[in-house]
Amino acid sequence: MAAVAKPRYQGLVAARRWEHDPARPRAEFSLAVGDRVGELTVIGHLARGRFTELYQVWSNRHWCALTAKIVAPEHMGKGNLPASLRKEERVLARVRHPNIVQVFGTGDADGRHYLLMEYLAGPSLFDVLESLPKRRLHVPDAIRAVMHVGAAVHYLHRCGWLYRDLKPGNVHLREGIPVLLDFDVVWTLGKEARRPGDRLGTAPYMAPEQVLREPLAPATDVYGLGALLYELLTGKWPTEEFEEDEDEDWFDEDDDDFEPRTALPPVSPDGTPRNLTTRELTMRYPQISQEVVPPRQRNSQVTPELERLILRALERDPARRFQTVSGMLAALAPLLKGRHRLWPENAPVERRSDTVTR
Repeated sequence: MAAVAKPRYQGLVAARRWEHDPARPRAEFSLAVGDRVGELTVIGHLARGRFTELYQVWSNRHWCALTAKIVAPEHMGKGNLPASLRKEERVLARVRHPNIVQVFGTGDADGRHYLLMEYLAGPSLFDVLESLPKRRLHVPDAIRAVMHVGAAVHYLHRCGWLYRDLKPGNVHLREGIPVLLDFDVVWTLGKEARRPGDRLGTAPYMAPEQVLREPLAPATDVYGLGALLYELLTGKWPTEEFEEDEDEDWFDEDDDDFEPRTALPPVSPDGTPRNLTTRELTMRYPQISQEVVPPRQRNSQVTPELERLILRALERDPARRFQTVSGMLAALAPLLKGRHRLWPENAPVERRSDTVTR
């Protein structure tokens, strides 16, 4: 009799059974369940941002439930779409990857503009962490999640963009597989390094050069991946100071969701934004001056090899990090063994000789 193969390890969908109450409509939403926007019918409320409202909708055209990011009525009246939404639409129209949310197009109806995407029932990695007693995943699950997210980020880099906002709330699960969404703060990679004119992102996950508005490179997203992996393993942010400011509200100049982000820049007496002082930057972004708390101090299950990898990804000097996401993933892959592997035991896997330096 032929041997029966054991079921493959399925990751988070098998390890965590997710249950949550459906979102209740709130006063901020301009549409109620049953309302129509062109060919779309609202069937659920998801989130409300500064510029957009997120709904679960039924599409008569596609004959399925989808997610619609609809511009709030007060912003449609201005005649111009929010820059963050225009950017997200532009990027999603050009990318196709299993770990990136699928887009179904854009439209205008009844005076409302919308972006139509696949509906991800969730949860997000943030929701998963919040549901766990110690707010952390098992080590193999955390590594596997970051491998999937890293694959999406690596693909995005090949398409010419930095993601810039890696965090648990921007990763949702599709049948247990992490999927990256929210592409409203992407940064175009160019042949020449350019200094960004903004400081967009989420404070605890931002690379020091991102905070200081220095030229950005793929190593900037390596830092974000390292910060994401750190939190999935320890339940905390990499620096002590962030823990003290955990209850503070953070927002950025282009916040389109409910997650805390970086604080709005101070305003001068004439109403124009002013540059933050060195002291203000250090207080709000301790990663530019403080050392990372070694993850093994917070989770003894983290191996010394994995700790070294995380600390390298979180180096303040971008030149000392992995220079590419693929380099980081190549170093992570051997840490997944046995049933936790992402591929069958005998599958051919590329062996790169430059894993250490890139």
